This record gives sequence, structure tokens and C-alpha cells, in this order.
Amino acid sequence: MSAADANPIDYRYLRKRLGRFSRLEIPPVLTEPEQAEIRAALQAFNEASDYQTLGICAETQAIAQAAMESYVAALSQPIQLTLNDLSGPVFLKFNTLEGAWYLDCYSGNSRGVLVSFHASKPEFDLLNGTYGPFPFDLFDCKE
Repeated sequence: MSAADANPIDYRYLRKRLGRFSRLEIPPVLTEPEQAEIRAALQAFNEASDYQTLGICAETQAIAQAAMESYVAALSQPIQLTLNDLSGPVFLKFNTLEGAWYLDCYSGNSRGVLVSFHASKPEFDLLNGTYGPFPFDLFDCKE
């Protein structure tokens, strides 16, 4: 019996914890224990999902790029994006399955990082969805 079998992950509880961000336009300021809890929940969902899609709305391309690289490194594998320069607020999207990205100007008020999990196994169906917005520096990126 593995340690995971002895202590099964309560994905319903984690989904509820992550879901509390879903109606926000900007991420809340989190304490370090809250950040650790969110990182652990995202990591648990990450391990059970097939791939992730991340979307970032930020004041600058530099903030979006640093956050994207930090999140993808924590959830998938390290990347270094080479992006066209845009000024002003941006939307940056990344698909960990394809390694593909999309960058565009953004005029909305939302800010932060959205993470969508994609799981094909029926036992992990409840993971499917988009969570956030989370803070740019949740995985210690520097703004």
C-alpha cells in the first residue's frame, strides 16, 4: 500500500477551497499559510490532471511573463517564453500540453492568474474547471 492509498486526497474539499476565488476580479492578499494551502491544492490537482491551461491578466507584459514562467515551472516544467513586446495591460495564455502561448492587449479590469485543469479519467472529472484568480507571486515569481 502506498502513502497515497493510506491518505487519499479529498479533491472535493480542495475544489471548494480553490473555488472561493471564482467570483473575484483580483486575487486577495494571502498570508503565507494560505499561499502554502493554495499551492498544495494546485499541486494535487496538477498531479491528477492530464494538462493545464493558464491565463494571466496583468498590468504589464513583464508581470504576466514572470508569473507564467513561475506557475508553469511549478506545475509542469520550466519554460522561458520569447514574446513580442506589448505595452500596457496584457492577457497571456499558455497550454502545458501543447507548449503553446497566446499574448494580446487586455482592456478589462481583472488581474491575476487563472488555472484550468483538464483530466480525462472519470475518477478525476471533478477537477476539470478553471480556478482563480491567484496572486502573480504565488509560486515566488518576482514582479
